[in-house]
Amino acid sequence: GISSGGNSSCDVCGWLAAFGGMVAFGSFGVPIKSKVARSLNIDPLVMQSYKTTMCFLTSWLFLLLRGEEFTFTPWGIVSGLFWVPGGVATIYAIKTAGLAIGIGVGSSFIVLVSFTWGIFFFDEHVHSRIQACTAVTCMLCGLAGMAFFSSPTVAHPSTLDGGHRDHLSSDAHYHPLRPEDPDFLRPDEEEDDVVDAVHPSPSLETEYVAMEDTAATSCDVQSGENEIDASRENAVIPVEDVRRSPESIETSTGPATILCCFGKLRIQERTLGILAALFFTGIWGGSIMVPMQFAPKIDKGLPYLTSFAIGAAIVNISLWIVRYLYLCQKYSSMAQAYKALPSFHLRKMWFYGGLCGLLWSIGNFFSILAVEFLGEGVGYSTTQASMLVSGFWGIFYFHEVEGFGTICKWFASAMITVLGILLLSYEHHEK
Repeated sequence: GISSGGNSSCDVCGWLAAFGGMVAFGSFGVPIKSKVARSLNIDPLVMQSYKTTMCFLTSWLFLLLRGEEFTFTPWGIVSGLFWVPGGVATIYAIKTAGLAIGIGVGSSFIVLVSFTWGIFFFDEHVHSRIQACTAVTCMLCGLAGMAFFSSPTVAHPSTLDGGHRDHLSSDAHYHPLRPEDPDFLRPDEEEDDVVDAVHPSPSLETEYVAMEDTAATSCDVQSGENEIDASRENAVIPVEDVRRSPESIETSTGPATILCCFGKLRIQERTLGILAALFFTGIWGGSIMVPMQFAPKIDKGLPYLTSFAIGAAIVNISLWIVRYLYLCQKYSSMAQAYKALPSFHLRKMWFYGGLCGLLWSIGNFFSILAVEFLGEGVGYSTTQASMLVSGFWGIFYFHEVEGFGTICKWFASAMITVLGILLLSYEHHEK
């Protein structure tokens, strides 16, 4: 237990850890939006694998620095079940909806889920549950406002007028899952990627011949280009769980959409990214730290990092196996299924993928400290105000929000979020 004389200092450590977690969690999405990652259109599960690898490696480093003995609890696997799918959804949301709104939507619901577990299930003490719920509501409203004012239709109203969607579709903060530019992976780069490519792609000469044949047959140049775009994209990153058609790629007439549910439902990629952030990142991933509360006392706190990392690695590998088995069933060929797996692009992505994983691991390290000192409801909820940081990245680096009025509204929403954090800090106290 913690002595009463050390309560104040422990709370300070908890809030410092929560702040560190905010900065790290708010920054880990920046490498996902790097030019290299966008040009390669890295697969979300591939990027998550980089994160999981760095999480696994750094967990042993933290254990060594702290001088802790190695312990393992199966509850780490349960945490991995919550984290890995949620992490894949977060990357997908960042790629399709933008950094600020992708992290913001997930963070809002993570706060709600985490606080609900801590206050109503684990009976963590607060001065007043009603006032604590008011503080969380304040945080949610602020986070929702920040996400709203960083959405493309609000943040870039001028680009939606006068038919200027070409600028919008090429921006770093808003692009379809598959870039529409037919030269996003230049011919000379394909030979450079032989070492790290999972499978060889069809020759470019064949594709250009196909383009000429298609154009000659249909007498529609635009239709031919769309078909070639689809064939080139499928050669680099095949998507198994959705069926895309040439008209699903974003053009000047409308946003990118995909067909799902066996072609019966058409949905915008940006909307699908937001839904992924809401359900998988927020509602599902919001319980990532809950299993630690059920772990033996010796496994709680920082020693839980290794259990979490091992569990995440097991879940991540399992997802690859499931994906491979699905492709085997789809193509009825183990060799063809292996070729259909996405490339890791190790030569070009090792730095960006490693940096993404390192930043998240640092955030996870601090979030565990915050939960240990402040509890599940307050500690982990506060770290999810990381949208403050991701919003700063989006505004000042990626220019996701433009216009003085919109930026001011975004900062007003940010201040509401900070107010909620301060109110929540006042409500927390030890038993």
